[in-house]
Amino acid sequence: MGDLLRSIGLFVMLAILLTLPSVSSVPSGVGDEGNEGCLCHSRADSTDVTLVGLPSEYGANITYNVQLQISSSVEVDGENSQGGFRLTVSNGSMMFNQSEAQYLDNGWTHKLNGTYQRMWNFTWTSPADNASRSEFTVYGNAVNGNGQQTGDGWNEYSLVLPGTEYEGDLSLSPSIDGLDPIDKLLLLVGLCALVGLLWSAGRS
Repeated sequence: MGDLLRSIGLFVMLAILLTLPSVSSVPSGVGDEGNEGCLCHSRADSTDVTLVGLPSEYGANITYNVQLQISSSVEVDGENSQGGFRLTVSNGSMMFNQSEAQYLDNGWTHKLNGTYQRMWNFTWTSPADNASRSEFTVYGNAVNGNGQQTGDGWNEYSLVLPGTEYEGDLSLSPSIDGLDPIDKLLLLVGLCALVGLLWSAGRS
């Protein structure tokens, strides 16, 4: 019986490890593993992320000049990387300077050459249907250039932008899997507690 419980515990631990996102420090850009934030760095209220240049509501098929800005108390090292980002939009299309940013896993992110700054210019072309809505989500990371995960600070910015004829809800959508980060943390803690109980039962 003890061996069975121990095997179940090991299986649950393996399942947890397999479901955790594979996150690493990636100055060359981050894919959909960054859709929940810069998880390998610390979140910081002193870091502000925003999009400048978007209208309060959009017309159909109009191109807007937008700037993604990161401001932070994290000091800038002009000789090394200063920041990075992951930006997704639910509707319309974006275009960045492709020497600084790239399209990856249904969103835009920095390239290595684009990390030596904390501002990125891009265009957003609204959808052809102005009775729609578009949801922007951006995670911005201010880095101190030491090449480590320490001392950096990230934050997020989300915006629901309506078309001129849109009359529906403007609340943010839940995350893709329906769980926010706190729910995920609680689930992980609960699973770890279950593993611990099973392990203890197996040893007794």
